[in-house]
Amino acid sequence: MGLLYAIPAPILLLMALAASIPGALVAQRFVHRHFNGSAFVSHNEVGGIIVVVVASLYAVLLGFMTVVAWEHFQESRAIVVTEADACIDAWHTAVGLPEPVRQTVRKDMIRYAETMVSREWTAMKAGKSDPDAAMISMDAMNAVGGFVPADWREANAQNATMQQLDVMHDARQRRVASNEAGLSGFEWLVLASGAGTIIAFCWLFGGSKPTVQMIMTATVVLMLVSMLVLLFELQFPFRSGIGIDAATWVGALRHIQEMMHGPMQGMRM
Repeated sequence: MGLLYAIPAPILLLMALAASIPGALVAQRFVHRHFNGSAFVSHNEVGGIIVVVVASLYAVLLGFMTVVAWEHFQESRAIVVTEADACIDAWHTAVGLPEPVRQTVRKDMIRYAETMVSREWTAMKAGKSDPDAAMISMDAMNAVGGFVPADWREANAQNATMQQLDVMHDARQRRVASNEAGLSGFEWLVLASGAGTIIAFCWLFGGSKPTVQMIMTATVVLMLVSMLVLLFELQFPFRSGIGIDAATWVGALRHIQEMMHGPMQGMRM
């Protein structure tokens, strides 16, 4: 599976179509050559009713799977935004902490965002995660939770910063878990079996112009294979070539750098 996700999505789609369409047409030609062609024509009406029922059931199944995968994809994107926002907010709320703790938290937030860009997303492509990210967030939590506030200002900053660190930590756990939640092998077996059944039904129809029938069969294969490739790309949002990249974290780093070195660096934040 890792090899397939290493292939850009458009190229993977073209490869799948290049293998499936000729294969389906060769199989159709074989069937029509080895069986009586008139028998197919005489059963077109009955076969049409059956294929409509089968195709309708498969459409419901494929549509349901695609919607589930798309919602999972969108949820994963929202998790990344939540995690990055919590990292930025922790950097900001640390302003009320005493100097040693504030510097520790802010350095950890920068290191965390840099780790996301440089290492975590690369590991996510392979279905893994970078253990250093968890250690960095725990270091910040230890620094914030390990000191005793001297006044209400520090107490408020401690609570606010710890809350953002908790959100960031929990969001990362959800993100890592979502990168492991794809369709099962059994679900793919059912989807492949359904697609194969519909394509096989196309071979059982007869007509006066074989070329036109081959074009219709190729169209059916094109649609089915395209949908299955799309579903394959959506099931793991962080592994696919059309998946979620590290742009959100690049933006988070840019924001922090602007706060540190830009026009607003003199503000107490």
